[in-house]
Amino acid sequence: MARRRVRTWAAAVATGVLVVVVATASAAAAAGAEEKLMVEMTLVPGAASTGAVCLDGSPPAYHLHQGSGAGARGWLLQFEGGGWCNGARSCAQRARTSLGSSSLMNKLDTFSGLLSNDPAMNPDFYNWNRVKMRYCDGGSFTGNSEFRNGSSVIYMRGQRIWDAIITDLFQKGLAKAEKVLLSGCSAGGLATFFHCDDLEERLRGTAMVKCMSDAGFFLDVDDISGRNTVRSFFNGVVDFQGVQKNLNKNCSDSTVKSYQCFFPQYALRSIRAPYFILNSAYDVYQA
Repeated sequence: MARRRVRTWAAAVATGVLVVVVATASAAAAAGAEEKLMVEMTLVPGAASTGAVCLDGSPPAYHLHQGSGAGARGWLLQFEGGGWCNGARSCAQRARTSLGSSSLMNKLDTFSGLLSNDPAMNPDFYNWNRVKMRYCDGGSFTGNSEFRNGSSVIYMRGQRIWDAIITDLFQKGLAKAEKVLLSGCSAGGLATFFHCDDLEERLRGTAMVKCMSDAGFFLDVDDISGRNTVRSFFNGVVDFQGVQKNLNKNCSDSTVKSYQCFFPQYALRSIRAPYFILNSAYDVYQA
């Protein structure tokens, strides 16, 4: 497959497809403090019957604030970030936190930034249907395995969680969307690379689907110590969580090592949908 030309964030702004408004502290003060929008958490009904569960076996969750007016058929879906786990010990520890169990999550969450309903702060998406997908699998919504140690079980079911959330949202209006932006930050930004084309395919002929990763372009390169620490770590995530079969097949067919398609630099060339990337040139995670 021909290599895709990557649109920079600056190009996205220049074409008017996606505009991010950065408000300075003085401007915010002049306009008055933004009122916090608190949105209730929804547990995905029937998810457990399909094996779509968090690390501890609890049901997956999301927060939805419904759109209105001209934005009623626009949808912004945002993956929550929060790192990864790549082995029995780290995943077991994670299962005892809000990043591994919906039972430990805050039932109300603040919607700000691209999720805000304030037109002054979020002029492009304030009246869209806005969804925050909670992160509780530790594998950027890609795993499909489990680990048993006696009576203890750790579930790595990120791919099933994605399927369950999207299926539920289809019943709440996503199936009739006209415009959709799939976004995420950090580990959530990485997840957009894995599910961008899947969402575009599900909505093909119905909606225009575009994707945006914020601080999720992790590189397969050596760090300043001379070691490729992130490669080893991601390889562990892919192996332990059973991610291989859920990575882009076109990417997998064109690379030697399956873990490589967990890196955006290899996965991006196989993505068909329009894609926008925001990433610092000085990311402390890979310093």
